[in-house]
Parts: sequence; C-alpha cells; structure tokens
Amino acid sequence: MIGAVDPTLPMSPGSPPPFGVGEPAAPRPAAWPAPAAAPSRASLSMIDLLLRDRRGTLARIRAGADLKPILATMVATIAVSMAIVGAALGSYRGGIQIAYAGIKLPLVLLGAATLSAPALSAIGAALGRRSRLSADLTLVMSAVAFGALLLASTTPLILLGRAVELDYHRMIFGTVIIFTVAGLATLRMIVQGVAEEQAPGWRSAVAGMCCVFALVGAQLAWAMRPYLVRPRAPEVTFVREVEGSLFDAISTTFQSARGIYTREAPMPEEQP
Repeated sequence: MIGAVDPTLPMSPGSPPPFGVGEPAAPRPAAWPAPAAAPSRASLSMIDLLLRDRRGTLARIRAGADLKPILATMVATIAVSMAIVGAALGSYRGGIQIAYAGIKLPLVLLGAATLSAPALSAIGAALGRRSRLSADLTLVMSAVAFGALLLASTTPLILLGRAVELDYHRMIFGTVIIFTVAGLATLRMIVQGVAEEQAPGWRSAVAGMCCVFALVGAQLAWAMRPYLVRPRAPEVTFVREVEGSLFDAISTTFQSARGIYTREAPMPEEQP
C-alpha cells in the first residue's frame, strides 16, 4: 500500500519513527468511582439486616467492619423506637405527658446500654477475653435496638389498653410483661454474639454485664419516673421527687393490684 511503512526495515540514525510506532498510547479516561450508598439507605439496610438476619449483624460486628455507622444507626433506632413507645405510654394520661415520656424513655435505655457495655469488656478482659470495647458497645447497642424495635411493635397493645380504659395497675403490669419479653430477646442476642467468640470467661462477662444493666436501668427508670402517671395525680411533672426505694414501689404496686392500699392518693379537688 502506498504510504505504508514497514516497521521491520532498518531506520537511519536521527530519522523520526514511523507514524504510530513508538508513540505513547493515548491516556484512558479516568473511571468515575462508584457512588456511595446514601446514609439513610445504608441505615435502613442495617436495620433490615438486624430484623431478618441477626447472625449476619453479629458477624459484621465480630469482624470489626463499619462499627461506627452500625453504632450510629443503632443509637438512632433506639432513640426513635423508644420515643414512640414512651409517647404511647404517656398517652394514658395525655397532654404534656406524651412528650415527657417520649423524651425520658430513650434516655433511660441509652444510658443503661452505654454504662453496661464497658462492664462486658472489663469483666471479660479480667477473665482472659480479648478487650474489644468498641465492638462490645456496638454489640450491646445492636441488641438493645432489636429489643426497642420489638417494644415499638407492641405499641398497638399499649394503645388498646388505653382505649378500653384498663386500670392503672393492670396497665403497669402489662407494660412490665412486654418490657420483660423484649429484655429476654435483647439478652439472647448478646449471648449469641459473645458465645460465638468462644473466649474464656464469656459466660461470667455476660452475667456481670446483665447485673450492671439491670441495676443501672432500674435506677435510671426510677429516677426518671413517671411514665404513665396515676389518673388521680393532680398534676404532671417531668420527674417525681425521691420517695422510698424502687423495691418499695414494686411492693406497693403489687399490693395495690391486689386491692390492698396503704394510703389514698388525694383527689384533685382536695388539693390546697
């Protein structure tokens, strides 16, 4: 072909290379990075995984992958779910108590989870388990978030009790039952997450964490009361003054549910 150059022919010194031979290749356009998933979509995916495949959630936590986004998602899940439950409980009295209970209940659960997670790491480390405070905090928050979602699913039952005008003490016992069921589900997830590590002393670590969670949670719940508010209470307060102990309150509630009253609450018209 006319004008074609045979690259096998010898070239004289100083002669330019044939066209297309020895020229650098044209630069390829840089590939655009794949767009990252939207934070809201990623959070919803984590919640969906928590509900459908808790073992998958535990595996991600155990591998230490994306602990910060998981932790942030679980904290937000607890806050929103418990605000819904608190508002439903506060609707028993109505008015400003709906907002009060919706604020206080998330604080109680988040505070108890935050303060009890270090106990799991500390007791486990003392017994030979590898210290993983970030992973343990994420594990506890994920389990509590699962329990909070279970509680949120029982909101229609709480509203039904209010609709049929269930008396105060039976409403309290019903609330205790649903919180107990959610607490057992939370504990089961924590046990699964720690047991799969096969670390020494994991049973004692979980038992110690449960004791701390129960004590701290009970004290916070007692300090932040009331949530339902007695129907005969003359006014609604954000927190009630300290009177007696938590054990005294449980004993009094049990006796009142049986119809045994040690004192009468004053009627609103009897207030000065």
